[in-house]
Amino acid sequence: MMGPMRKKWAAFLCTLLALALCACGEKPAEDEAPPDSEDAGPYVLTVQVGGAQDTLDPAAVTARGGETVLYHLFENLLRWEDGGDGWAVLTNGQAESYTVETDYAGNATYTFTLREGIVWSNGKAVTAADFAEAWQRLADPANELPHRELMSAITGYGEVLEDGTPAPLGVSAPDSRTLVINLNGSPAWFLEEVCAGAYTMPACPAGGRPDARGTVTNGPYTAVSLENGEVTLERNASYYAPDPKGPEQIRFQAITQDGTDYAAFTAGELDLTADVPEDVLKTLAESGLWTPEPITETYGVMLNARKAPFDNASVRMAFHLAVDRDAVAAAAGKLTARPAPGIVPYGVSDYSQRPALETEAPEETPPDPNAPPEPEKPAPVCWDFRSHSQEVVTAEHLHNYQADLSYAQALLAQAGYSGGSGFPEVEYLYVAGSETEAAVARALQAMWKDGLGVSVSIRGVSQEEYDAALSPTLPEESEDGTESSGGEDGTEEDAGIPSFAMAAQSFRPLCSDAEVLLNRWHSGSEENVSGYASDAFDILLDAAKTVVSPDARDAYLHDAEAILLEDSPVIPVLCRGGSYQLADGLDGLYRAPDGVFFLYGIHRGAAAG
Repeated sequence: MMGPMRKKWAAFLCTLLALALCACGEKPAEDEAPPDSEDAGPYVLTVQVGGAQDTLDPAAVTARGGETVLYHLFENLLRWEDGGDGWAVLTNGQAESYTVETDYAGNATYTFTLREGIVWSNGKAVTAADFAEAWQRLADPANELPHRELMSAITGYGEVLEDGTPAPLGVSAPDSRTLVINLNGSPAWFLEEVCAGAYTMPACPAGGRPDARGTVTNGPYTAVSLENGEVTLERNASYYAPDPKGPEQIRFQAITQDGTDYAAFTAGELDLTADVPEDVLKTLAESGLWTPEPITETYGVMLNARKAPFDNASVRMAFHLAVDRDAVAAAAGKLTARPAPGIVPYGVSDYSQRPALETEAPEETPPDPNAPPEPEKPAPVCWDFRSHSQEVVTAEHLHNYQADLSYAQALLAQAGYSGGSGFPEVEYLYVAGSETEAAVARALQAMWKDGLGVSVSIRGVSQEEYDAALSPTLPEESEDGTESSGGEDGTEEDAGIPSFAMAAQSFRPLCSDAEVLLNRWHSGSEENVSGYASDAFDILLDAAKTVVSPDARDAYLHDAEAILLEDSPVIPVLCRGGSYQLADGLDGLYRAPDGVFFLYGIHRGAAAG
């Protein structure tokens, strides 16, 4: 999803990735048969980009790599094309155009016009009703589909959940080519995550079981088989815009993680792998020509801001500044893990326009009065929230750890715990089972001990115990039937306050939008288990929900994150990342965050130079 996906990245990042992982092969001789010629047989691309798949139903897919499979089988109102730098950007898909109107309250209404003549793989016409019915099915709570919250921005979603019928959802098809969607507000992520997302793809009413040959699709490929978690696709002859250079078949194999995947890649049995070993990544990292692929997930530590000692903002900030993220990343032992400059991870969109680089003005030519008008295209998705922040907003990457540590020690002394004296021992919880998380916990424990002189005990617990510690403490019923305080110390003030002091957790937004993630620390959010409350933070988030200008919205969100980092109810530690490698000589791959790959146009590349 999610998410966040789907951006046009900072040029330096894209260049490094391209140089490291997409090496070109030798140009075949002119008399050499191309890979998809009759002599060579069908051009088959074999890839490992995810886990075993158990369904091809867009609304039900949850397995890793499932988004990539769906983007080849189905097409949404909008689709993703190569932006020229190896990253996906929005363009028109099943819809040839759209318009948007916003009322006085900031609520948007989108009207999409479908392309004329588009059909399903069985020859049946694709209609606006197919989209409307797919989205109503996704929203219907009776179906218990995992991605239904993507419909939450559409009017009537609350009534759908309350009444148990999809009819109130604000999506309609006045005719076969017109789809109208009414929104609550103007969420910036709507086009990316809903209109171009994988999980909101349309479904053909006569589509049959979405798990094998016979699945009816409207994208560039159809399904040949789904067996033992592996998926085979073949070109859809009914698709309106096939890529003649792309593979005729695509085979998705499941990543095994048993050490044999990369060996198969080096042996030429795989064309693309997303399971690159650490020793290979180490060589690439040391060359300076590689950085992890963005995954929209941050790993951090929540602090209970409603219980001592972390009800003191100076204490929270001291713990935050005492974390050396570079050292923690090294302790984690994963080269794909990056130090987290903020709580919003890499891979999440900013929606404002990135300042353009100065280039020579093109020569002016008179317009051709007979030329047809260019079709309307979606507004570009511009740049990464994290990269934007590091360049022009918080500049967290410029901090000096030793200076930060000195300031942390002064803050702790200001709070009454000079050198850690008198500081109570606090407990750090994490879900047991991951050696990486245990290593991170040990590294943080040592930093707080050595840098601040405080003792933190670490404990790996079951998911059930973890969830209980983060849940509000409920009043207990005494033997005489009256309610007693649920607090640890017997005071009523502790009732309703979670019992944890520190808890490690991964933070991942539902979709590619900073507001969606930051909102969990809004004082009115049910997800705000830390109990953090800031009027300034709330005002910025509330303003971001209503403002129409993308530039103003992004400014509010960057400022809100800066306040969150200053108040430190959560300490961001690491940003999760990924990796991939494309076989030598192949070209035409482009991608999006969260390990989404677009394979339609992969072909043998020309010789370098």
